[in-house]
Amino acid sequence: MNLLLAITTLLMGVSGYSIGETYISNEEFQEFQYMNLTADPCEDFYEYTCGNFKNVHPIKEGDSLIDQFTLLEEKLTRRVFEMLNSDDQDCDPVAVLKAKGALKACVSDMYTNAIGIVDPEGEVVRRYGGFPILGDEHMANFYSGRKSSIWNDIADIAAEFGISVFFTASLYFDIQNATRNLLRISTDAMEIPVQFRPAYDRSYDKAIEEGFKNLESSSNRLSNAKEKSIPAMEVLLRNLSLKLNRIFGNRVNDEEIFVKVANISNFLKGIYYGGYIPEGTEIDPLTNDSLTSVVTLKHLNEWTEKYFGDSIQLDWVEYIQRLLKYTYVDVDENFEILATTNLSTVLYGVINWIRINDMDIVKSAALLRAFTYTAADSDSETRNYFDEYMKTIQKPTYDRWEYCSRKIMDASGSLALSLAVADDYRLEYMGDNLLDSAATMIDNLQASFEKIIDEASWMDDTSKASAQVKAANIISLLGYPKFIQDKHMLNRFYENLQISTWDHFSNAKVLRSFQSAYTLNMISLRKKTAWEKSPFDVNAYYNRANNRIIFPLAMLHPIFFQGNTSLLDYSRIGMIISHEITHGFDYQGYLYNEDGVMQPWWSNETTANFRNLSQCFVEQYSKYVIPEINGTLSGSGSLNENVADNGGLRNAFKTFQNLLPNFSSKYVISSTKQFSAEQLFFVGYGTMWCSAESDAYLVSLQQSCLTSSSCHARASMRVNGVLSNMDSFAEAFECPVGSPMNPEEKCKLW
Repeated sequence: MNLLLAITTLLMGVSGYSIGETYISNEEFQEFQYMNLTADPCEDFYEYTCGNFKNVHPIKEGDSLIDQFTLLEEKLTRRVFEMLNSDDQDCDPVAVLKAKGALKACVSDMYTNAIGIVDPEGEVVRRYGGFPILGDEHMANFYSGRKSSIWNDIADIAAEFGISVFFTASLYFDIQNATRNLLRISTDAMEIPVQFRPAYDRSYDKAIEEGFKNLESSSNRLSNAKEKSIPAMEVLLRNLSLKLNRIFGNRVNDEEIFVKVANISNFLKGIYYGGYIPEGTEIDPLTNDSLTSVVTLKHLNEWTEKYFGDSIQLDWVEYIQRLLKYTYVDVDENFEILATTNLSTVLYGVINWIRINDMDIVKSAALLRAFTYTAADSDSETRNYFDEYMKTIQKPTYDRWEYCSRKIMDASGSLALSLAVADDYRLEYMGDNLLDSAATMIDNLQASFEKIIDEASWMDDTSKASAQVKAANIISLLGYPKFIQDKHMLNRFYENLQISTWDHFSNAKVLRSFQSAYTLNMISLRKKTAWEKSPFDVNAYYNRANNRIIFPLAMLHPIFFQGNTSLLDYSRIGMIISHEITHGFDYQGYLYNEDGVMQPWWSNETTANFRNLSQCFVEQYSKYVIPEINGTLSGSGSLNENVADNGGLRNAFKTFQNLLPNFSSKYVISSTKQFSAEQLFFVGYGTMWCSAESDAYLVSLQQSCLTSSSCHARASMRVNGVLSNMDSFAEAFECPVGSPMNPEEKCKLW
């Protein structure tokens, strides 16, 4: 049964107020096993609610974190695997059959390991005219036979493999014009929307990018077989190059391969440094309209001609056309891209670096970059090289069934095949009214937050009115795009996605390309209700530029959501929803109006008051010590998340109080412990954050707060920090003034 619906004795008085008791079994409240009832809730509430979690779920070798989010991810992955591993049914939509076929091809090794039938990387090299560093006559013939500039090759590889090659092309929601999107070109990935949980994922892509990034700190050198301390990524590049050399007849000795791969490593290091700009070089800024911050491809070509003349063969119109060739975006010389303040130096540095390097090195580097991203999808030889790489950098690898399931679910990344699975998953594992219940909660929480705005004494009336408009205009995306419930529409969405039931390497490329094209396609149309995230992403998001919150289907599961508007729903998913709403009014959110346009919309006085009150949170969270690593987190770096946590739970509790008459006066768990409704609300919040963290994870969390303005505090801080600011918590547990959980001075904004 659902928690809190299994009421054995609940007597409702004439007034509607509950006067009875609700008995809850350990099975219904499984989080009870995580609690340490010997701890004092007024001293350390996280220890009280989660002190036994690390004993129930100890960190395993290779893991950095176990928490409620990772446990749910494991559950979802097993379910999706069971669904897709089942026999095809006559009633299966074509889209579902494609998902099942993709899983079958991924799990099976029969084709990719058939010696002499296929060599995945070799086939790609042949189509691109050779792998130049092999340098022999056979490869030269391939290379000279392909009539394409290096820039066109770079764009083609990026589009085919759905990856960044030397530049990153990303979707940008224009914060100066709420009606359009732009293409952003940079050397780094665009900032993702603000997310509820820290950016912890065990995706292979993240591990690969970390390896390339680590080349930046390695020394420049000419490599030989006897050298020590070779970066793990370079070892992987060596192995891939040796494999290609063998495929094409061992025409180059190993020592020569090692030297050339070292040169590739040095080249990639230069890319991560931003290329090469000679000292004293003066570069004009790239903009033809300072107000809208855009530049056309025509202007970009003129700028490139001015600085590089005939020394490079780069036509920006053709380059972008090739980059976007799998989208429906029209590209001509009037096509506009975002002109960031540093665009001219970014482009000059990378273009010049590519220009002064050997083209054999540049093209080989582009191909090798692609092969690293498909290494886990190749034959067993390449996969073994990849496993060695992951082992060297001390990252865990998935069992094959789990890796393949996560790939189909889009567990890390934007949308690809996950939509083919989502509605069938909902029908099989989730209640019919679950999405409606969640939508009702969002409405209730938005209404409560609007009241909180009214009660904010630090805001003047004009600023309050503007804040109310923004709160009322927040867009909510819940579960998944609704069109997928129409099987005909779902099939049309995937009609151009070609999936093989035997060739996983090709599928992997197609899915990456589909993911990239799906997102970049949005350049042609600004639609604020368009989905970007997988329904199976166990996270929640706020996007400032669209004033939009996203709650994927994955979040509508226990522990976060029961779906019966229970008390615990408000302390968990209710807090998460409110957290995302509050992001619209955090230290960065307040800079964007109701349409997501960056412009002043608060008075100077209100802004000054907000900043002064925010400082309290900076000081509070900076004092929390992480004993495992003998350090602290930056209260400034985690400010936005801390403001959202505090405002989120406060709003959730306010909404819960409005519904208090619907709940029992006491909740008894297995006849051993009883809580008031208010106490159980806070216990529900605390147990949501139970986690077991490795020292390495805590160090990464600490480092993220030094480089990001939206990092997260550790789980225990997100419990104790928030609750110690709430008088309602202190009253519920009768904490004496001056105790750790009831300090005399408390921080409050929302």
